[in-house]
Amino acid sequence: MVTQKDIANELGVSISLVSRVLSGKARDIGIAEETIKMIEEAARKANYVPNSAALNLKGVKTRTLGVVTYDFEDPYLGFILAQLQKIAHEQRYSLILTGAYRRDSEHLEITPFIKHNIEGLIIVGSDRQKNWYEPLAAKKIPTVQIGFTEEKKGSVLCPDANKSVKLSVKHILDNGTKKLSLLFNKTLSHEIYLKAYEKELKGKKIDFKIHRCESDEESVKKTLKTLVKDKSGTLICGDDLLAVSAIRELHNLGINVPTGLKVIGFDNIPIAHNFIPSLTTLAPPLEEMIAKAFEIATSHKICQKTLRFTPELISRESC
Repeated sequence: MVTQKDIANELGVSISLVSRVLSGKARDIGIAEETIKMIEEAARKANYVPNSAALNLKGVKTRTLGVVTYDFEDPYLGFILAQLQKIAHEQRYSLILTGAYRRDSEHLEITPFIKHNIEGLIIVGSDRQKNWYEPLAAKKIPTVQIGFTEEKKGSVLCPDANKSVKLSVKHILDNGTKKLSLLFNKTLSHEIYLKAYEKELKGKKIDFKIHRCESDEESVKKTLKTLVKDKSGTLICGDDLLAVSAIRELHNLGINVPTGLKVIGFDNIPIAHNFIPSLTTLAPPLEEMIAKAFEIATSHKICQKTLRFTPELISRESC
């Protein structure tokens, strides 16, 4: 790893001069512009990266954020990570990423966050608790979560469940649905939406039945066989991945979507538009949510905001 001493030796200048230039203080003390450019160019060619721990000891901001994702394989969360990296690049921040596969966060590793003195933390995905967070509590860094939680640490940005449900219920009623099936798993976000659906459907002239299902293929197959016997007119799924799996299994069972059964998802993941049939879904304003999360994480202020965002219903072929 290249050090300031290496750059100084190569250029034949003092280490203190190199330090002042690379810390951005050179112009304040009148160092010649051509000298500044010479040192900056040498550092760039050598791929010099400042030591974050050393910067922190000097009181210099490291411009480094920690990012936790609860599922690397989830395309919804993957889009969020990609957008965070895009913003970080534009604003010259570095991201340190850790996380889990399929929400198995028991062994989530946060040591790099402490080692590199992160200035803020962004949590991507929903959770019920944060057993991994304790070592970071003493650092008192701005923390923001994109998702739902039962253990709030900092700010939370999430879709507005009640408004989301009102949009989808209006859509199915406008389409003449008389019978409705709700397909949800036991994750926190699904639980929150399911409660909102039960509240919204109460008193309305529509028959509905709740089906609990895991997201794996076998569970979907078993549940769909039971669901088809009910001959419900519309199937609402807790997320797009579950909706896509349901459409595929309905095809295997000889049920056409949307003529045999209409389907609605949630998230507007990238394949929702290109799937056959294309998926009707609720699309949270993710770019707005991500930009706000980045703003909070880099604010250097501790806050406990809860911001709810209204999704847009995207009507496509499945409903």
